[in-house]
Amino acid sequence: MATPLLAAAVPAALFLSLALLPYGRKALTAGLLSAGVLVCLWLVHYLDLLGYRARGEDTAQIRAFLMLLALSLAWFLATSLQVLRRSFPPHWPRWSWPAVVLVTLLVIGFGVWRMITL
Repeated sequence: MATPLLAAAVPAALFLSLALLPYGRKALTAGLLSAGVLVCLWLVHYLDLLGYRARGEDTAQIRAFLMLLALSLAWFLATSLQVLRRSFPPHWPRWSWPAVVLVTLLVIGFGVWRMITL
């Protein structure tokens, strides 16, 4: 049970940390830094598939691919929400942006849960 929980918690933490950052230089720096780390992880995974590193089991490679895919999707959605945040009305209450992020996470989680339980 620890592996599926970790596989869901790490992308959710990346999504929440990037989406809830205040808009500005900090969010841009964090987004670019996490994009660089993701590119490095994809490169290492690709080199492992080519056989340049120690080849793991097929199931481990599939799990690594799915984890990288989840992290990449979490990064994309969080940066998309940061772009959307620019058009957010300034007169809305402060709690409305975390509510938007939470609803987005719940919708994504429900979709993933439906796909897993089919």
